[in-house]
Amino acid sequence: MHFSADAIATILHAPPANVEAHWPLVVEALAALQILDPAVEVAAIASIGSAGYLFAPEKEQGSASYFRRVYEFDRTLGNTESGDGARYCGRGFIPLVGRAEYARFGKLVGVDLVAEPDLALDPGVAARLLAYAFMLKGVPKATAEDDWVQVRQLIHGDLSGWKRFRGILIPLQKLLP
Repeated sequence: MHFSADAIATILHAPPANVEAHWPLVVEALAALQILDPAVEVAAIASIGSAGYLFAPEKEQGSASYFRRVYEFDRTLGNTESGDGARYCGRGFIPLVGRAEYARFGKLVGVDLVAEPDLALDPGVAARLLAYAFMLKGVPKATAEDDWVQVRQLIHGDLSGWKRFRGILIPLQKLLP
């Protein structure tokens, strides 16, 4: 672990207790997949920090009508049934979205997220989900190439939130030897 909970909490302006409780889980999950290195740690902290301010798994905020409009019956997300939009909205340290991702990643971590989507809010499960997303989307390769724009795109799908991500990234990189 290259970053202390205090340093992370200070950079993110996150509750120290959350970082102390959850950062070791993220490190453990990354290590279990053999993708833990300082640059991947930076990517994890910046990704979690740009997704929310609590350094905790979160559920995407929105009304039922918002989720229907944005996600309902979106076949690219695997949403095929009425209610899938709200049921499979974003959850986790980094948002898992859509029935297909809940099914795929649930199998990888050994949890039935299709039946119980809120299990993605369990910190241990959310940490493993983040690690698998990093591995499967090629984040370690992008960090090794120092391509932080690509890291953001791989995790988030686009560059929205780039300013916050970069604002976290720069001070973290300064802490590395």
